[in-house]
Amino acid sequence: MSSTPPNPPDLVSRPAVVVGGNSGIGLEVVRRAAVTAASVTVVDLPDRPSAGLAALGGRVRYLRGDVLDPGSLERCFAAAAEDGPVGSVFVSAGVTLPGSLLDVSAEAAQRCLLINLMGSVNTLKAAAGSLAPDASVVLCASVAAYTGGGYVGGSVYGASKAGVIGLTRGAARELAGRGVRVNCVAPGATTTGMVGDDPGVIERLSAKTLLNRLAAPSDIAASVLFLWSSAASYLTGATIDVNGGSHLG
Repeated sequence: MSSTPPNPPDLVSRPAVVVGGNSGIGLEVVRRAAVTAASVTVVDLPDRPSAGLAALGGRVRYLRGDVLDPGSLERCFAAAAEDGPVGSVFVSAGVTLPGSLLDVSAEAAQRCLLINLMGSVNTLKAAAGSLAPDASVVLCASVAAYTGGGYVGGSVYGASKAGVIGLTRGAARELAGRGVRVNCVAPGATTTGMVGDDPGVIERLSAKTLLNRLAAPSDIAASVLFLWSSAASYLTGATIDVNGGSHLG
C-alpha cells in the first residue's frame, strides 16, 4: 500500500511539468502529481532519472534539460504539451551557496544567481507557449530570502531567492491577462540532500524553527499541490512560507 497521501479531488488533472524533479522536494511533488495528472514530465540535468523517479513509471516521463539552456527547456515543454496544454508547473531546480559574501568567488556567486533566478526566468519564458489558459505555475524561493542566508546558504543564496519572490509578483502581473497564475513556496531547511544528514547540523537548524523540526519534502509538496488546485484559484503573486516559523526567529 502506498504511503503517499491522496491528492485533493480538484487537483489539476492535465499535464504537469516539474523542473528539477529528479530528487528532493521536486521528486515528492512528482510522486503526488502522478496520482491524478494526465502526465508528469520531469526536467532535470542528469542523463538518467534517479532510482526513486524511475520507480514511478507509468505517466511520468524524464527529459534532460538545463535551466540555463532556454532551447532545451522549450523542447521539453513542447514534448509535455503533446499530451495536451500544460496545466501545472513547479520549478524546483536550484543550488545553494554556503559562505559569506567576502568568501565566495565571483564565479560561484554568478552560478548561484544564474541557476536560481535566471533558471526561473528561463523556465517561465519557455513554458509560456505550452500553458493552458488557466495554468498554475509555482516557483521555489527559500526562507533565506527573508533572512539573507544563514541556513543552508549565505547572503548570495538569499539574494537569489529574494529575486525569485520578486519574479513571482512581476510574472503574476504580466501573465494574468492569459489567465495564468504564478505563485511561490518559500521552504525552510528541509530533509533533502541539500541539508545532508549530519546530526549536529540538523539539530542546529531545527532549533531555529518554532516547531523544532526540519520540513519534510511532503510538507512543501502539499503546498505546491494546493497552489496548483482550484482551491487556490484566487491566489496569484503570493508566496507561501513553509518554514515552521523560522523566518520569525
